[in-house]
Amino acid sequence: MSESLNHAFLPFTATGTGRTRMNLALHHLLAACRFAARTYELEQENSGQPFGGFWEEILHNSLAVATLTVASLESYANEMYFEGSILGDSLSPAAAAEISTLIDRESVLKKYSLALAIRAEKRLDFGSSAVQNADALIKLRNSVVHFRPEWFGEQQSHEKLSRRLQHRFQPSPFLPNELLFPRSWASASFAYWAVQSSVAFIKNFYAEIGLPCPLDQFDEKIALLLNPA
Repeated sequence: MSESLNHAFLPFTATGTGRTRMNLALHHLLAACRFAARTYELEQENSGQPFGGFWEEILHNSLAVATLTVASLESYANEMYFEGSILGDSLSPAAAAEISTLIDRESVLKKYSLALAIRAEKRLDFGSSAVQNADALIKLRNSVVHFRPEWFGEQQSHEKLSRRLQHRFQPSPFLPNELLFPRSWASASFAYWAVQSSVAFIKNFYAEIGLPCPLDQFDEKIALLLNPA
């Protein structure tokens, strides 16, 4: 073996002190886009058909969208506190760390509300469509994750949530005569609304706080996943 080839096989060792971490907020959202697109495909494939076994897959994909979009909202909030990028200019590192610990078990919207108050001295506008849609989506996610059954015809909490969701998206074309919750909410219209509401909330929050939105660079990718060729 030649001397040059011998050198090529010499062991190489590198050391460093850098740290890396994994963020899932974006991946939650992109996964939700894939499930939303599949929900649309299923509705198109079965258009005009009576309610049937195919609806199970529509429900499963819709459940994925509901949980993943809210997971994305919560993950972005947690990343924001972990990085300190929002609070760093307003609080000392010790104070920011203490706030992060205290806020950890609070609701998703509370995390955004506190960050907005500290950084921009503003309050989260619960009258805005962006916040109202996010709030409705979170309530739906909570209701499917912590589902409590009710007898048909004797529904109270189900009816209340159905009213909360009404007019935000179109119900399932296969269950036109039911309350939105617990079944008729599962539709392509819901899936796209959920993704769009999550994106709109994040963009609105960063606009209010006066910082670049981390989603802006992914607008094209989100659009392509929602509308595959």
